[in-house]
Amino acid sequence: MSPSEAILRVEALSKRFGRFEALRGISFSIAPGETLGFLGRNGAGKSTAIRILCNLIRPSGGAAWLRGQPILGLRTVAHRRLIGAVVEAPRFYPQLSGRRNLGLVARLLGVAPERVEALLARVDLLARADVAFGQYSMGMKQRLGLAAAFLHEPPLVILDEPTAGLDPVGQRQIRDLIRGLARESGVSTLLCSHQLDEVGELCDRALVVEQGALILEQSLAGGGMSAVEACFRELAVAGAAREAQP
Repeated sequence: MSPSEAILRVEALSKRFGRFEALRGISFSIAPGETLGFLGRNGAGKSTAIRILCNLIRPSGGAAWLRGQPILGLRTVAHRRLIGAVVEAPRFYPQLSGRRNLGLVARLLGVAPERVEALLARVDLLARADVAFGQYSMGMKQRLGLAAAFLHEPPLVILDEPTAGLDPVGQRQIRDLIRGLARESGVSTLLCSHQLDEVGELCDRALVVEQGALILEQSLAGGGMSAVEACFRELAVAGAAREAQP
């Protein structure tokens, strides 16, 4: 894939927190319509990279382009229209209903009210649309977060651990929604996860990061997930060896 074909292109992204190097010059790209899995153990740097791309924190170095336009450091409405995201847990006004919260997002992004109702129905929240967000279960909160991320049909959706804290039934529901919404919208998706089965089920390609560095880039076609699983086994063995050292 040439740079001109990529929806998202990231080059040499780095981040330091004092002396700690959270990201060490990672580079990758996402093709149109592709779902890219962003894998790593806890503390590997996944969430740091995602927060940089969403302009929640500033990088120490590197650059990123979305549809050929630089995006780092931008906090405009125009930038928000290019990316849909659920970072960590979905955040909405707890005292407002799901419908009101989604309506506020729609007004900010210039989306018609009819799209709000369509997304509430798509994520199976119409029956609870007028209940306060603070009263929603974890699964309902995740579904409203997905509705907000896909609401304006952006070219890129970023999802950070979208099934964290859910039981197996809830995980299955959210995974089915992600697959369906991505297919219907034709968007590119960056899925951050530490669950191998989730990435294997939803993604076309996977990146593995460890200690802030990209250590594997693997297509998941034709049994490619086995290489990702082997990489994680090696990381687990190496980690156990380090912990055993006096």
